[in-house]
Amino acid sequence: MGSKLVRGVYVPGCNHSPLPPLFYASLGLWQGTINIQLPKEICKTLILPNKRKEGVDPIDLNANQDFLIRRCRLKAVKGYQILPIDKTTNAPRGHHSSKIIEISLEEKIELKPRKELEVELKGFEE
Repeated sequence: MGSKLVRGVYVPGCNHSPLPPLFYASLGLWQGTINIQLPKEICKTLILPNKRKEGVDPIDLNANQDFLIRRCRLKAVKGYQILPIDKTTNAPRGHHSSKIIEISLEEKIELKPRKELEVELKGFEE
């Protein structure tokens, strides 16, 4: 499986609902996401994660939501790209249509707003 690099800008605080702790814990992640605004010209299929993970927290069950996830790396720290989806229609939720990807890492890192970042997205067919 191959990797692809994407570049974007860190955008803090995208008005997320309360954090689902069981979901993050099930993946071994620090609880929270890093939002990265990608260039408008990036292909939406490139930023569509490739594995499905069932929503397990009350907020996910109430919202009828699962997640698409993809392994990634940011600043040498492993993590996942996370995209909430409608469990029934598979329609992406969150900020996917605005080309903002959400990354959650195994540990917390410090970032400055508007900082340019490079994310390695993993799991692409070669």
